[in-house]
Amino acid sequence: MIPPIFDRTPYYVEYYKDGEKQTIRRVPPLKLHNYAIGDEVTINRKKGDDWDKGDEVEIKAINPRQPNTLTIKKDNDEYTFLTYVDADLKSKSAQHYIDEGKDPFGSQYLLWP
Repeated sequence: MIPPIFDRTPYYVEYYKDGEKQTIRRVPPLKLHNYAIGDEVTINRKKGDDWDKGDEVEIKAINPRQPNTLTIKKDNDEYTFLTYVDADLKSKSAQHYIDEGKDPFGSQYLLWP
């Protein structure tokens, strides 16, 4: 899976207000964390009755336009949104090693020069 690119390229949003087309320019915020899709995190603040403090969940997705909001999921495929400050990294996924240029699976001998 190719990770989404977190660049800050401006984009335009068009909407209608009082029958007139409005256009605004938006710029995504900086990504302030080092989490990747597939990481295991622990919730450090209770989010609701189904999402308690201390639950271990997986990062399902990170939206490129809102990179500081994580989509997390449980083992039973329930998911919700969480800010990066409400999660603590438990274990890294293989994506971290791939981003660093390392081979996480030990298959370097299979790669062509």
